[in-house]
Amino acid sequence: MAYIKPFKALRPRDELISKVNSPPYDILSQEEAKLIIKNNPYSFLKVVKPEATIIEMRNVTNQQLAKRAAKKLQEMIREEVFLKEEEECFYLYSQNSNVYQRIGLVACLSVEDYLRGVIKRHENINIEAYQQRVNHIKVTKAHTGCILIIYKNNQHIDELINRTVVSKKPIYDFESDDGIKNVCWKIDEKEIITSLREAFQYVSSLYIADGHHRTAAAVEVAQILKSKRNKGTGKETNLDNEYMYFPAVLIPDNQIHISAYHRVVRVSPDFNRDDFLKKLEEIFKVEKISSNNPFLPTKRHEFGMNISRQWYQLLLKEDLLNRRDRNIKEHLDVSILQDLVLQPLLGIENPQKSDRIEFFGGNEAIVEIEKKNKEESVVAFTLFPTSTEEVIAVSEKQQVMPPKSTWFEPKLRSGIFIHLFD
Repeated sequence: MAYIKPFKALRPRDELISKVNSPPYDILSQEEAKLIIKNNPYSFLKVVKPEATIIEMRNVTNQQLAKRAAKKLQEMIREEVFLKEEEECFYLYSQNSNVYQRIGLVACLSVEDYLRGVIKRHENINIEAYQQRVNHIKVTKAHTGCILIIYKNNQHIDELINRTVVSKKPIYDFESDDGIKNVCWKIDEKEIITSLREAFQYVSSLYIADGHHRTAAAVEVAQILKSKRNKGTGKETNLDNEYMYFPAVLIPDNQIHISAYHRVVRVSPDFNRDDFLKKLEEIFKVEKISSNNPFLPTKRHEFGMNISRQWYQLLLKEDLLNRRDRNIKEHLDVSILQDLVLQPLLGIENPQKSDRIEFFGGNEAIVEIEKKNKEESVVAFTLFPTSTEEVIAVSEKQQVMPPKSTWFEPKLRSGIFIHLFD
């Protein structure tokens, strides 16, 4: 049973939404973010990526970055960039392009549901990134971005959402800089709010898609605040405290799109291509691409590879697949590539810590990979996308995928719905 809660969102004034909304903090470099802020002083990147507002980053701590974010958020509030809802509401958020169409419910989720396992994860947490988010949330006293959550499609929820879309005028309608049409509606009718809350009581599990670090950080901050406020009282914190909740966009599994997350590994100048290809032939059926165009896999257990500026198709031998453990994690393409190639043949023991591997997802991935192929001594691998069913299956088994297994598109925009808890 999933618990969802309406909230009093801090959100941009209608006339500023196209300027305030920003890409997520983790898909841009510091320099890219600086350029956006320079050209658009309203950009919410000032808050979610505060390092882009600092001239000299040397010796700047996570705590200082968090204070900078809090300062920028308060400046935007004082300048009346945002309005604050007077009543608790739900919202709808749709994102559409020629490729993607989806609509999600914006609501607060419960920290307790995460701790009880109702909200499930499929990724491990990078401690450094996690601690940075903990500081950010604790100091700003806000959840400045929504988590992307998957739930199994529910016809009754669909009907409630569609009824709102048909009957109400949007509060926002804008195209973001990634070419996506974003439309949002407000749900403030008590009967619809009650109906949605009741409908989600029949949803047994929620699955984190994007936002593992922010979710874990929100839970950590809630536990810190709960402990401080209970100290010496001997009482449990009232769950009505806003810090016990965090905002999310909940999207049904039949509207989720996952793109592949490709890998590029830097190799030494004395790397022996012929020996490497021979070892690969023990694992895959290897075929050279005669056109030498980038090869994107069209099915599971198929890979593309570029080595010495030549593209190949790799198809996993069936007997090797049958030898692997039957659990879902072992049969993921990202696991197969890591276990059979990256670790034993290229020495990538831990992809999260290695400085020899880069990951590329999204529309520009192949363009960036081709640049790498021309400029450096690398081996590039393209993968077939992980499926939503695989994400759910791994989450249900309480397992974790290798890092960078999924690239969810389109990305949620930041700065639209902010949750203040103090």
